[in-house]
Amino acid sequence: MKKRSIVLLMASIMAMSAVGCGASSAKADEQPKEEPVAPVTELSGTQTAVVMGDDWGPAVTKTILHLDKEVESDSVAADAFSVAETKEQFDFAALAEDSEEDPSKHIEVTADRQVTDAYTCDAQGNKSDDSEYVALEMYYSPNDGSPFCYDIFTSQNTVCDPYTLAVSLNDGKTISTTDGSEITKITVDDKIDLSLDAAIYPQLEGADLSGTYTGETGHTITYGSFKPAEDGKKHPLVIWLHGAGEGGNKNEVAVLGNEVSALYGEEFQKVMGGAYVLTPQTETFWLQYNEDGEWGSNPGKDSIYLKDVKGLIDQYVAENEGVDPNRIYIGGCSNGGFMTMDMILNYPDYFAAAFPICEAYKDSGITDSQLKGIKDLPVWFIYAANDDTVVPDQFEIPTIKRLQAIGANVHTSVFDDVHDNSGRFEGEDGKAYQYMGHWSWIYFFNNECEEDGVNLWDWLAQQSR
Repeated sequence: MKKRSIVLLMASIMAMSAVGCGASSAKADEQPKEEPVAPVTELSGTQTAVVMGDDWGPAVTKTILHLDKEVESDSVAADAFSVAETKEQFDFAALAEDSEEDPSKHIEVTADRQVTDAYTCDAQGNKSDDSEYVALEMYYSPNDGSPFCYDIFTSQNTVCDPYTLAVSLNDGKTISTTDGSEITKITVDDKIDLSLDAAIYPQLEGADLSGTYTGETGHTITYGSFKPAEDGKKHPLVIWLHGAGEGGNKNEVAVLGNEVSALYGEEFQKVMGGAYVLTPQTETFWLQYNEDGEWGSNPGKDSIYLKDVKGLIDQYVAENEGVDPNRIYIGGCSNGGFMTMDMILNYPDYFAAAFPICEAYKDSGITDSQLKGIKDLPVWFIYAANDDTVVPDQFEIPTIKRLQAIGANVHTSVFDDVHDNSGRFEGEDGKAYQYMGHWSWIYFFNNECEEDGVNLWDWLAQQSR
């Protein structure tokens, strides 16, 4: 009996063990439940600005978003996006007599930018099919989108710092990724790097704006240059001298403050048969006539940079065998128009032609002997009659009359005013948008200067010593 009880006990234990092992095995075979994956509804990214030069100066015309997922091209539309621009600006309101603000301190202002088009693109902003890049084109005008800050105390432009673009998706709007996600929010770094290495400047392609030159007087000049394609031929050199607002040490300010990039453009280069372009830049003003910094009331004295500019030109010609030394043309506007006159009055036999625009060399400071020296030099003056910055009666008009009186080779393009001829912009009166009368360089860069049916660009290309 005892033996039978032991046998029954052992059988029970074995049965319980079998049950236990079965339970453990079942638990081991069970797979953990996967948590449901939340759908992606937000994208993040960075952006790159596209800057274009225009009649009045530069504008940020487009921003290229680099998102962290590929976006379907068909899902992208302009009305889905909003852009708010925040940038440095001179505090004009602080100039009011009742203002307690310091006008020398710049402020930050924010304004909405109208998105006019949106599309998937490549890294350079060219339209493409599905892509992780999205381009937003924005409305721009003489009053919208400039990345430059003009300070009336320094009389110069600088690149805005800061400059940001806050990009967002509008309420109720979505874009779709190629993996099927519906995006309701984008978070894009709003900081914009406007340096030449970071932003995209299509009109500056092929130009080198990094040059520096220190002249015999110890002054250092920043300069940019553009070279035509090598073809074994000689080509003219066109020298552009910037206005007062474009001084400094960033040559893109000198090139984009006025639309100097037109000289690199296909139309001008075709007329010239290919041309070298040199854009010297001083940190102060070409009009400066002493080391004390005086410039605004130059009575007709040589620039302290006179020999430095000539030295730079000589060096550039020596370093570029393709430059035709008999076809060196010089021009500039306002402060640069002064420097154009200063150069030809001091080096009358060096240049093949000159085109001073709203030039600021006081006629009272020019001697009869100096004018006789440039009697045979082809010079084409451009100005607007309503220029109240450099008043023609004190500058161009008497100088032109004196040159005509001695039978000089002088030409003129005189405009009543300076207005938009593109048809893009209107004033409150519904007529063409009016620029300051001083801005007659706009007509030169748009190839709109003529005299008796002769076009200035065509004329310039034909000049030779």
